[in-house]
Amino acid sequence: MPRYRPVVLAAACALALAAPASAAYAATAHHAAKPVLTIGKKGGPAVKKRAVLKSGLAKGTSATFALGSFSATCKSSTLQAKVTANPSSRGKATLSLTRATVSKCTLKGAPPGVSLTGVKVLSLPYDVTISPAKRFPVTIAGRSSAKPVSLRATIDASALGAGTLTCVYTAKKVSGHASNTGNKVSVAKQKFALDKAKSSSTECEVASSVTFSATYGPIRDTSAKHSPKVFFN
Repeated sequence: MPRYRPVVLAAACALALAAPASAAYAATAHHAAKPVLTIGKKGGPAVKKRAVLKSGLAKGTSATFALGSFSATCKSSTLQAKVTANPSSRGKATLSLTRATVSKCTLKGAPPGVSLTGVKVLSLPYDVTISPAKRFPVTIAGRSSAKPVSLRATIDASALGAGTLTCVYTAKKVSGHASNTGNKVSVAKQKFALDKAKSSSTECEVASSVTFSATYGPIRDTSAKHSPKVFFN
């Protein structure tokens, strides 16, 4: 046995040195394999590229606009996006926001007879990124400077003799965050500036900017069986 001891000791040392490295590699590989977006649970199956994600407003919430001294509350809003990349949690998930609607809006603080008859999202699609950092930052941006994130508000001001106003508001980007509590994406007080060139009247300058807030959830992967909820990793 003594003559084999050096060999045994050498083998034991090699295994001891190799074990931490192997464990580190396994941990790194496991971490790298975890996608940003999963379905069913945190760390679950990956959301596939080209999957279609959909959501409406979170239960009990509304989309809100603050327009100068006015405010608008919209009871319905929907989002639809196609996943373009879903890498490991060290990367960012990217999506193309292809559809967005806002409806069932009421205007408060406006003179009697003035109403918000519609809100339309313009210049779609938008580019969306979701980061794996703390609170899962979400950024929505237009495809180019000529096509920023845009909203068109249609206001019936006939009671004031101004007829129908179409006011267009734009933003370079909209920022928010995602949460696994309710599988939600939220934006709060995101500012849009009036685009005078695309608005129909100087009357729109009464509200030279608007701020938008909304919470959407649960986000669901409608391309997967039973449209499971989407989780963030």
